[in-house]
Amino acid sequence: MKVLFHVNKSAHWKTALGNILNMLQYGEENSMLFEIELVANGPAVKELQPSAAKSAGIYDQLERFATALRICACNNSLVANGITPSMLLPFIQVVPAGVVEIAVRQLNGYAYIKP
Repeated sequence: MKVLFHVNKSAHWKTALGNILNMLQYGEENSMLFEIELVANGPAVKELQPSAAKSAGIYDQLERFATALRICACNNSLVANGITPSMLLPFIQVVPAGVVEIAVRQLNGYAYIKP
């Protein structure tokens, strides 16, 4: 099953990461494979910087998930927030436009979840 999580508000990070953890655990317990992508845009890209992720209490979870899913940041949102790709956690992939990434994934069969 292919699933895309969308986070565009900083306040939604913990819920989204909790949902992803629940899905991964369910998959392990029920022998289900999930292909998960997380797309951050808007102000939520700020928490993809090491110090902000630590302050928000999501650094460890993001780091743990780095090998289990694709975590993306919208370049348009980075520019709007004065963030360069080099300022992000090393495992974050930058996509040109988060909304386009989301639309393309949905066209390719990803279920859309926005906590």
